[in-house]
Amino acid sequence: MKTLLASTVAVLALAAAPFAVAAPVGVETVSIPVSKSKLDLNNPRDAQVLMRRINTAALEACGADAHSFPEFKRVVAASSCHRDAVAGAVGQLNSNQAALTVTGVRNR
Repeated sequence: MKTLLASTVAVLALAAAPFAVAAPVGVETVSIPVSKSKLDLNNPRDAQVLMRRINTAALEACGADAHSFPEFKRVVAASSCHRDAVAGAVGQLNSNQAALTVTGVRNR
């Protein structure tokens, strides 16, 4: 009887093992278009306007928005998600597209 009980407990423990491991947190890839039409990127003011648009889109793609607390925005702005999103958009600047795409990967 003790052997049957011990075997049953062992089988149940092995069956539950896959569920005991924490599942990875879900992530979501978000792409946000940023318009560069009507901007002359050789003009420093227009270049600053575009960089503000890219920064705002990167914050949003990485999980912050206009209603987020300033502290949260600072954390997101310092994240690798934000850094990669901005770098990806800046890498598209030489294309002839009217809009850049800012892509971020954030937790759901």
